[in-house]
Amino acid sequence: MICREHDGAIVMVKQHDHGKLAGELAIWFKEEHVPEEGRRDEVLWAVAEHDRGWIDLDETPFWNDAEHAPYSFIDFPVVPKLTFYKRGLDEIEARTPYGALLCSLHFERLIKISGLDYPELTLYQEHEEERRSRIHRELEVSKPIGEDELYYDARLLEFCDDLSLYLALNEPGSPKSEEHPWWREGFSGSEDFSFTSGRTITVEWKDKSTLVLDPFPFQKTVEVAFMLKRVQQSEIAKRGIAPAYRDTPEEECRIVLTALNES
Repeated sequence: MICREHDGAIVMVKQHDHGKLAGELAIWFKEEHVPEEGRRDEVLWAVAEHDRGWIDLDETPFWNDAEHAPYSFIDFPVVPKLTFYKRGLDEIEARTPYGALLCSLHFERLIKISGLDYPELTLYQEHEEERRSRIHRELEVSKPIGEDELYYDARLLEFCDDLSLYLALNEPGSPKSEEHPWWREGFSGSEDFSFTSGRTITVEWKDKSTLVLDPFPFQKTVEVAFMLKRVQQSEIAKRGIAPAYRDTPEEECRIVLTALNES
């Protein structure tokens, strides 16, 4: 679950809904920069499904007593999180081994960034290293991976995941001073895309429904939508997180992504 506090409520977005949003962003990414030997359909599906391991976990949120807040993807207990990561990757591999390779690398990067160190993490990483090696061997026989292909696709997943998280973790229209700190200086790694000429993609809210990106990474101005719940903290205190979340209606958040010179 992706969570943030706003005006006496906890705004909650399901991880898989965030993943589907990332997949929508990937569809509109500038195609002319995709390596020729690509697997576009597989990559787009994998980006959209990369967090499918959270589907069951997010049906009922769990309360973190120490933080007085729901558990989120950041602080969810390691052992069940890794179990569902693996299940999600197994499901992705059944559809597209290349997509599982891509998503496994993505989770490996997130684990390294987190700095966490648990025996269970070591076992998980060993298992995923074996998965990636096996997929590499299998694809070498059937459809070898191009020299720049995996690097580009990993950057695409990373950027679309980050931008989708940005949209979920920030109240639309927020000034820079109130934005989530992860992206105040822009999206790390975005300077690797050729169209940026080495610049980092930055974002700024024009208003409560329009986000300006510079350099602009999409084929055209894009309107995206995702679902969220604003669960009142008073209801959580009165009834508990599970029933309060269950009975809170979903609402749609729609955002227009546009270029600086079009804003």
